[in-house]
Amino acid sequence: MKRRLAIILTTVIIGCLLISQGTNFAKPISGTESELKTETVSESAQADEQTVVGTATSVDSGKAASIASGMEMAAENEFLILYVNTLTTEIAVQDKRSGAIWYSNPQDREDDSIATGYNKAKLNVQIEISYLDNAGNSLKYDNYTHSVQNEQFVLEKVKGGLNIDYTLGEAKSDIDAIPKYISEERFQTLIIDKLEDAGEKREVEKRFKHNEEEKRYERRDSSLKGVGLKKVTDAFEKAGYNEEQKAIDNAAFGVTAADNLTVKIPLHYRLDGEDLKVTIESGGIEYPESLKIQTLSLLPFFGASGLEDEGYTLVPDGSGSLIRFNNEKTYAAPFRKELYGTDSAISQQIRIQNDKAARLPVFGMKYVDRAIVGIIEEGDAVASVEADISGRLNVYNTVSPSFTLRKLEEVTLTNGWRSSTVKKFQTEPFQGDISVRYGFLGAEEASYSGMAAHYRDYLIKQAGLTRLTGEESIPFYAEFIGGIPKKKFFIGIPYNAYEPLTTFNQAESVLGQMLESGIDNIKLRYTGWFNGGINHDLAKSISVDKKLGGSKGLKKLKTYADANGISLFPDASFLEAAPQSEGFKNSQASRFITGKLAKVFPYSYADFKEKDDLEPGYVLSPKSLPELVSGFIDDYEKLQLTGLSLSDLGNKLNSDFNRSHVIDREESKSIVDEQLKRISSSIEEILLEGGNAYAAPYAEHIVEAPMTSSNFIITDGTVPFFQLVFHGYVNYAGTAWNMAEDQDSTYNFLKALETGSAMNYTWFVADSSVIKMTDFDHLYSADYRLWIEEAAQRYRELNNVLHDVQSETITDHRELAQGVFQTTFEKGKTIIVNYNDMESNVNGIIVGAKDYWVGGETQR
Repeated sequence: MKRRLAIILTTVIIGCLLISQGTNFAKPISGTESELKTETVSESAQADEQTVVGTATSVDSGKAASIASGMEMAAENEFLILYVNTLTTEIAVQDKRSGAIWYSNPQDREDDSIATGYNKAKLNVQIEISYLDNAGNSLKYDNYTHSVQNEQFVLEKVKGGLNIDYTLGEAKSDIDAIPKYISEERFQTLIIDKLEDAGEKREVEKRFKHNEEEKRYERRDSSLKGVGLKKVTDAFEKAGYNEEQKAIDNAAFGVTAADNLTVKIPLHYRLDGEDLKVTIESGGIEYPESLKIQTLSLLPFFGASGLEDEGYTLVPDGSGSLIRFNNEKTYAAPFRKELYGTDSAISQQIRIQNDKAARLPVFGMKYVDRAIVGIIEEGDAVASVEADISGRLNVYNTVSPSFTLRKLEEVTLTNGWRSSTVKKFQTEPFQGDISVRYGFLGAEEASYSGMAAHYRDYLIKQAGLTRLTGEESIPFYAEFIGGIPKKKFFIGIPYNAYEPLTTFNQAESVLGQMLESGIDNIKLRYTGWFNGGINHDLAKSISVDKKLGGSKGLKKLKTYADANGISLFPDASFLEAAPQSEGFKNSQASRFITGKLAKVFPYSYADFKEKDDLEPGYVLSPKSLPELVSGFIDDYEKLQLTGLSLSDLGNKLNSDFNRSHVIDREESKSIVDEQLKRISSSIEEILLEGGNAYAAPYAEHIVEAPMTSSNFIITDGTVPFFQLVFHGYVNYAGTAWNMAEDQDSTYNFLKALETGSAMNYTWFVADSSVIKMTDFDHLYSADYRLWIEEAAQRYRELNNVLHDVQSETITDHRELAQGVFQTTFEKGKTIIVNYNDMESNVNGIIVGAKDYWVGGETQR
């Protein structure tokens, strides 16, 4: 008996040692670490292991399964192995080439010393939804608290992956005996005063949250589980609280039976080549109409890093931004950014000054020797990227996507001296596909440069992105402004007039000066050339402005441009109707959620508020776009022009919340995509502004490309992720140098070298005084005479450095020291720029103050 007891005790001790040495952390595990973790596997287990050979490195499937403690294999291909814990539904993915394992949830989450209550439970979550109940209260549902813990899910292994169907809702009715809300007075008199035991009183009080403003107590659902739930229900029963009393409280706060209805969410995991694809299919989410779901967060802790990890998170803010792990900026707001800029069909009375649009649906996380990159493949137009650091709610650094299923606006109703605010929802929620593709990078690709290369390869395969052909010189982008509307007076009576700023003959003269000064490969973007100038009438037909020279003048300019190797890109806008735009009808406009016409006001440069005292423009409904584009292209082809500039189709994305048929941003994106196909089939060369991901593959040129980030406090630096993706495949330039916030040509020159960008200027020929007292006085610095000499000098120098790498990718970008950056091109050319006011010595290379160094040519 003693011998058997000794054996049992020995077994228990060994078991405890094995558990203590298990893989109890959220970061990915390298192949070497994998071997260390499996040294204690028994001989019998080792005998059953089978070796699966990948394309690069052999990985022992048996050992991999033992690493993912409590998990079992769900699917496998030549690159990846997918595991699942059938009790918690968390998953893990092993990259067979490196041996690294990525978990959907932190493996040491029970040891989190910061997270408490719901934040602790949330560490187990794969899906979370936020919604408003009938009383207007913002609430959350998640698949762990409201599905897994109640065993309300169905898990099915399928070919190449895994399907999990979650039913979110309270499976047990015990909690229904407790009111969701109860007034201060009733809570005290009906419950607390009737309980004699002090412990019971404390137990009840800690399961309710006191809302002082609303003068009520609110049920803490996350704490009402198991023993805690039983204690509270027993206490309420002892106090004599019954269904009649609960009905009174529910009626007082507008709680109905609909609040307890369930939500069904089908989550699909698939191994797709080297990637993991996570999908919620169109229409797959089922929930009652009364449940106003706003957002859905997907895999909020996938790949999360901990306090001991080194690395950073990549977020798509402007050109790209990094958040260093554990940067201790808990005083700053978490990162959240909607993709593709603001939606003009959502009322926005104040515009953030330095907010840079997120152009690419990509995010990532980099450890020391491995990285993960996420691509929001479907549902990106209604998606946001969210990221946070350790120390705020838990000990983890995270990045993940969320999707807005239903937008809302707040409307203030007034009645004399009283006012109230109500929430108005879009009538039809988003019901399209949601999918995110995760790629796994080994040590050699583990950087934001490697993430960019991964996304570029994706665009090549999925969107047909093609390599640029070799050019002898870099582009020079020049925007010439044709005509503007201007209010004039006749014997004191105001009237609207047309003011030409650059006629076609004047444009030809300026082009001649540019050529003589050594500026080559000119890409001329001509704005304000038809239908009444820069704020032109609807583009469903074309009438070339006569004060600029009319159709004959445009044809003559085209002939001159062709003869001198200049590309001409007349510009057109399609997504908004300018004030007093001819041909515009209210039926063509988008609607706000409130049902009102979606108006567009200019913003004040002083306080960034809408100038609602001026005449507004209107947001055109996406449904009007096909007819406009068709009419425009029919007329444009008659002009025999080979290039076209699109100021908004690659820059803005708007909804239409018309109650009869909601067009959300995803549907709007599909409409825009179809029109870009239509345009590209008729026009040889397209220039876009902005460069949203869905539009970029149609363009040979992108201007106003993001060159910086919004510099949010939580972030730690800007990176040229956008440029790393597109260099060698699309020509691009940032904001016009003479219109930028920083007009220092030295800074802009160094930035162009660092990012492989071309130059860009906005010019007109008329005297600057003509724009005074107009809506275009912000163009005060666009007089070409102020800039042409400096621009020519900078172009010659920039072209001398970059002319031979235009069709090459940027393979690496990194910060060598504060304010010193190195860019390496595909065939070895390396550029180091120094933005500092003093020289810098990096690895023995001295770079002067506000200067640059070029090397690596011998490797070409």
